Order: sequence, then structure tokens, then C-alpha cells
Amino acid sequence: MDRKKWLSLGLGFVVTILCVGWLVYEVEWQKLQTQLTRIDWRWCVLAVGLYLLGHVFRGIRCAWILRPHKQISWFEATQVVWIGYATNNVLPARLGELVRSYVLARRERISTGISISTLLVERILDGLSIVGILVIAAFWAPTDPWIRRIGWFAGLLFVGAMSVMLLARLSRRFFERLLSWSASRLPASVGERAEGFGHRLLDGTACLQGDRYMVGVLFLSVLIWVVEGAMFLVLLPAFGLPFSPMTAYLAMSITNLGVLLPSTPGHVGTFHFCCTKALLLAGAITPAGQSIGVGYALVLHALQYVPVTLIGFWSLYHYGFNLKTLWHVGDAPPSVSEATTTA
Repeated sequence: MDRKKWLSLGLGFVVTILCVGWLVYEVEWQKLQTQLTRIDWRWCVLAVGLYLLGHVFRGIRCAWILRPHKQISWFEATQVVWIGYATNNVLPARLGELVRSYVLARRERISTGISISTLLVERILDGLSIVGILVIAAFWAPTDPWIRRIGWFAGLLFVGAMSVMLLARLSRRFFERLLSWSASRLPASVGERAEGFGHRLLDGTACLQGDRYMVGVLFLSVLIWVVEGAMFLVLLPAFGLPFSPMTAYLAMSITNLGVLLPSTPGHVGTFHFCCTKALLLAGAITPAGQSIGVGYALVLHALQYVPVTLIGFWSLYHYGFNLKTLWHVGDAPPSVSEATTTA
């Protein structure tokens, strides 16, 4: 393992230890144990179904984003999405993202640069969708000043990022010149990587062509997170919490933005901390009732982690790959020339 992986893993463990330490200090474990024995598991089955449905939508979106470069089936794309999530759940430093790009490139015989650009565009669209949902949920929430501040900040971020993305699609030559100029002002090694990253983003925006597939990609990006928010929603009654869309979508947004923090594989600790605090901010639980929130977060995380990890590893080995051969995928990032080469 190289120094970057060790550093990322070490930082992730520090953040996880802090979050888990908070859980140990704040939670009344007897109450938590009692709460877990009273769960209505019928809601959990529905929650898992919604989560897997969201991944099918991710697969369809992936196939549509790739259409300008290579046509693949939605089922093949969904399996690649599962592989990315499964390997992210067990590998440090978000190596699952690189594993997914590597598998997609090898499986579909496209360039690694195109595969990475597809992933980057998906993550940008995911971020925009989460932020947009957060803005709506924040202004329906109780008048907690922190929620309002998050809403305003998220709204500005949403408008700015979407504007830049659309401008990059409409004025590619201008952005390419801007990338070259910016890269020339940086040290050679840094500038080359930055320019390659920018070109991958520009390649990925080829799906935004103003046709029905662009509309479909944008619609699916929102639908994916609406469905995931529905998973948060249907799990609330399993813990005796109010069936509140505002609470569910606020918790979904804050939790998914929170797990961007460094952590151990699978977002252990950070997921549970952010989810519990989001329920507290939304007024679904009280400070004295945080054990309910932790129980909710534990079960929710398990329902997301276990099924996708099992399915993802089945897909990985079905495609003829294994973790041992994929461990060093991130050690040699693609060059600028490779990143900008189309299939």
C-alpha cells in the first residue's frame, strides 16, 4: 500500500474513532438494545427493495451517460454500479470508485478516461440532486437556524455547480483553453493531473446534448435520490418515529453529504453520527432519545451495506475479477492522453 492509501486510511480511522467515541459516550445502550428488539421488520424488507430499485435506476443512468461513447445494456451497467458500491464498502480511500472504472473499461472495451469521466459526471449529478433535495427539505423543516443556513448554502452551491456544468457543455473549447492556461501556471506534475481531470469532466458532459437522453439523465439523477429518501421514510415507522417526508429527506441529504468526510470503508461511524444528528435537527428525536436515532442509523446502514455488498461481489467474481488483482488499480492513474481518448 502506498503512502497516499496509508494516509487516507489513517485519517479515516481517526474520524471514525471520533464518531464512534461520541456514540459510546452519548448513547444509553440499554435503551438501544430495547429499541432494536421492537423493530417492525416488515418495513425493513420494503426499505431494502427501494434501495435496490434505486441502484437499478443508477444502472440505467450510467448506460445513458455512456451512450455517446458506447452502448451497453442497463443490466450490465447496474452490475458495474453494484461492483463500485461493494468494493467501496470494503476498500479504503474510496478505491471502489477506481475499481468500478477499471472493470467498466475492461469489460466494455472503452478507455479508462471515458470510464472515469462517466463516474465523475454521475457524482456531480448526485451531489446536485442531494443538494437540491436538501434545499427543499430545509425550508419545510422547523425553524432551526442551522437547517436554514445549510439550505441557503446548499442552494447557492446547487445553482453555481449546475451553471458551470452546463457552460462546460456549451462552451467546451473555451473551457479547454482555460484548462490549458491554468495547468501551465502549475508545477508540471500537478498541472498535468489537473488538466487530465478537467478533460475527463468535459468528456463526461457529452451526455448533455439537449436530447431526450439528457432529460432522462437529469430526471433519473433526481429520481435515484427520491427513491433513496423513500427508504429513509419507510424505515421511520419501524422505530415508532413519525412518518415525515421532511424528516426522511433531510436525514437522507445530510447523511449522504456527511459521508463525504474521510472514514473507514463503509462509512462506519460517520454515517451513524450524521444520520442521528439529522434526525435531531429535524425534531424527530430529542437529545434524551438519541438511542432511537442511533438504532435507526445502525439498521439503515446495515440494510444498505449487506445486500449491495453481496450482490456486488457476486457480479465482480462473475466478471472474472477479484480484490487481489484490483487492489493496485489506483497506483497508476491514467495519463492525460489516455484520459482524453475516446473508445
